[in-house]
Amino acid sequence: MSVTVKKLCKNSEFLYNMKLIAGHNGLNNLVQWVHIIEDSDVISFLHGNELIFTAGVLNNKKDWLLNFTVKLKEVNASAFVVNLGPHIKEIDEQVIDFCNKENLPLFTIPWETRMVDMTRDFCHRIFNDLQMENDLTTTIKNIVFNVGDPEAQIMHLERYGCHRDSMLCFISITVSNLGDASFEDYEREIKMIAEKIAKSMHELYISFLYRESLILALVNYTDTEIEAFVKEFFKNISSKLKHLNIHMGISPNQPGMDNQNKNFEKAISAMKMACNLKENYLYYDKLGIYKILYATNDKGVLRSFYNDTIGKLAAYDKQNKTNFTELLRIYLENNGSIQLVSEKLYVHRNTVLNHLKKIESIVGINPLELEGRVNLYIGFYIKDIL
Repeated sequence: MSVTVKKLCKNSEFLYNMKLIAGHNGLNNLVQWVHIIEDSDVISFLHGNELIFTAGVLNNKKDWLLNFTVKLKEVNASAFVVNLGPHIKEIDEQVIDFCNKENLPLFTIPWETRMVDMTRDFCHRIFNDLQMENDLTTTIKNIVFNVGDPEAQIMHLERYGCHRDSMLCFISITVSNLGDASFEDYEREIKMIAEKIAKSMHELYISFLYRESLILALVNYTDTEIEAFVKEFFKNISSKLKHLNIHMGISPNQPGMDNQNKNFEKAISAMKMACNLKENYLYYDKLGIYKILYATNDKGVLRSFYNDTIGKLAAYDKQNKTNFTELLRIYLENNGSIQLVSEKLYVHRNTVLNHLKKIESIVGINPLELEGRVNLYIGFYIKDIL
């Protein structure tokens, strides 16, 4: 977990006479730690998402600061602070232009401000923020998984401004095309993208891992903000991790801490459905009949229903190398219109009708009747979640 540049540097103008001179659009960049660096060769050892201080002690040529800045951007530094003085008297316009273009916040502090005092303060702020978020995450997990006294957990949340009637939405994120990799291989990148977007909307952010998926708990978001988060997340994913098939399930935005364990499960169900249907994301509230099927505790009943309907047809297709299952699905998706099926599959109407009669003989259900169509359609819905 991290803290935004904006939050980390709060009150720093008053405390340290620190001034932001470029990169204003990067204030939501995330910072995980702080370093003082004077040798640009050391920059390559950074992990990314750090705030860097420099006094330019090794500044011995005209373009030194610009090259230093470019290297910081290459390793995904979050922001940097220049200690103006004998080594760097002013910031070149080229450096300012670069930081504005790359959304890299650039601050200055006067020579009399001690960098060691600022780094100690900033590291302390990061540590406190991390401790608070870990505490919140543990408490939310306890509520979700029914650990400890619920009332005590709620009172603990209220210490951090998360009240018993707060709105809470869970988002579950996973990857379906990992191959030989594991979710943990991409966990950090996915978490950083989600965290940066979330913290640009609200300071309070909670996340944790659960069975090869990342869980986000969005507290006091409006429905509009949740939709904006989802769209911005996939916009970033498409440019940074476009080779991954990432799927997301979004729970209802529910007030209060009661029954949030069930709300959490709804996010998981929506995510699984998104994987099965190969969708980027699905809202649980928009799952329709799938909500009823997921709520069925006895999955054996669902499997039995599937085996008695579409399962029979799928087995026949596999054994006889036919394609009746696809024809039936197209027929049902087009409201039982033989004409539309004929046009989509480029076959005669009589051929479609004969195939439907054959399907009836295989599964024992008449697809030409309303009740038969309903049962077969439910069979397809069950197939999607098994």
